[in-house]
Amino acid sequence: MKANNYISKREHNLLTTFAFTVFVCLILFISLSLIEEVISQPNVMPKVKLSGDNGLMIFPPFHLITFFIFLAILKTKRFLLSFLLTIFYAFIFIYGLSARFKGGQLGGEEFSPKVDLHLEIYYAANGYDYFAAFFISILLFWQISILLRMLIKTSQKESVLP
Repeated sequence: MKANNYISKREHNLLTTFAFTVFVCLILFISLSLIEEVISQPNVMPKVKLSGDNGLMIFPPFHLITFFIFLAILKTKRFLLSFLLTIFYAFIFIYGLSARFKGGQLGGEEFSPKVDLHLEIYYAANGYDYFAAFFISILLFWQISILLRMLIKTSQKESVLP
């Protein structure tokens, strides 16, 4: 049984479960941040910790796009929409990491030493970012494989002679 012409029902269920699990984990990360905030400062009203001691964002709200990716995957005929949302999420994620690193440098670009890309990511990333990078990379490779299967099947249908 197929979810649509190119994805089996089992694969669609796995893809949906994966996207939902990631969304739930990100909600748990937010909840744990709130609980940690309440425990560390019991007399202060809790708030989502958006910036750390050095002014860098700890939980950028754009990670909540995982909910919309889950909804797009849930609808089997909207597979292309989920792929475009994942690409959008990847671009925003990479831009956010770059902006946080560049914003965290003292003196701006001209006074700071040149840093390798791997060190930039190491200095700017946190637990949320590593989790999001894992999610984005697995989901993109999975969706690209589905798109390649779609292209192969459509090209095979067109090449058959009557």
